[in-house]
Formats: sequence, C-alpha cells, structure tokens
Amino acid sequence: MRLYELLYIIPATLAEEEVSQAENEIQALIQRYNGVPKETRRLGKFKFTYLIKKVRHGHYVLSYFEAEPVEVAKINEALRIHEKVLRHLILRAEEAGGSEFNLVQFQEVVVEGGAKDDRTRRRKMEAEKSKAAEDVKVAAELDAKPEEKTEDEEDSVKEEAEKISPEELDRKIDAALTENT
Repeated sequence: MRLYELLYIIPATLAEEEVSQAENEIQALIQRYNGVPKETRRLGKFKFTYLIKKVRHGHYVLSYFEAEPVEVAKINEALRIHEKVLRHLILRAEEAGGSEFNLVQFQEVVVEGGAKDDRTRRRKMEAEKSKAAEDVKVAAELDAKPEEKTEDEEDSVKEEAEKISPEELDRKIDAALTENT
C-alpha cells in the first residue's frame, strides 16, 4: 500500500453540517475501495478564480490515505462523479511535496491600466455615441427637407446631361443601380 494525498473542493453553498457530512462520505468512499484514511484537514474557504459549476467559493479539504494503485483509480472515478465534490486531485504523497501545504487567497492583479484608463475609455465611448447621434440627426434632417437648387445649378446639370451620349448615360445609370443593390 502506498500513501496518497487527496485535495478536494466542496461547494461553500453547503451548510457547515453538510460539509462535515461530505467529508465523512468521502472517507467512507475511500474505505469502500479498500483504502485506509490517515488524516484529514480543512484548509479553509476560498474564492475561485472563475465559476465552477455556478459556484464562486469552496471549502478546500486535504486528506491522506493509504491504498493500492488499482484501488486509487476507482476512488478517483468515484470522486469524479460525486455530487458534493467540485474538483479533486489525488497524488502520491512523495510527489505532493510533504505535509507543508499553504493556500493563498486569489487576488486579481491589474498589470496594465486601471480605474483611470477605464474612465478615459468610457469618456471616449460616450463622445463617439454622442457624435453618432448627431450624425443620425443631421442625416434625418437632410432626408426630411428636399434639396433646393439654384437656377445656375440646374443649368449646369442640364448642360452636363446634354454632353453625355445616351449609351454612356445608360451605363452610368446601370452602374449606380448595381452599387445601390
């Protein structure tokens, strides 16, 4: 038999009695597969870096047990489907690094930027939104009122139309229609 270390996480949504009951269930599971539980310690309640099964916090529990390698695979599989275990890890005690085990609460570190950058970005976005709103308003006003042309503009349009051959005019119309569709 070899000595193994089991680290598992129980959801913090459970009450204290339910956490104790889950620990007892896991000890019973180890015994069911011919393992011999040695020691169990609660390492504390910690916030996860990301949600695990829609849970934000969990109780970390460290347990030592002796078992045959064949039985450890069965224990691992049983823990994988256990409803009260969010995550777990089984290692040989020699690989795990001994009895010294410290968990540190996750703290998010912002490498670049910060609150100042966030405010600047918000101001830029608000300025862009207001400019876009103004552009939409101006476009709506232009669409609403018909264009009034002076007599000189009308004369220049007529002169330009007279210079173009009917075939060229048809090509320009077709090109304009294909661009719009």
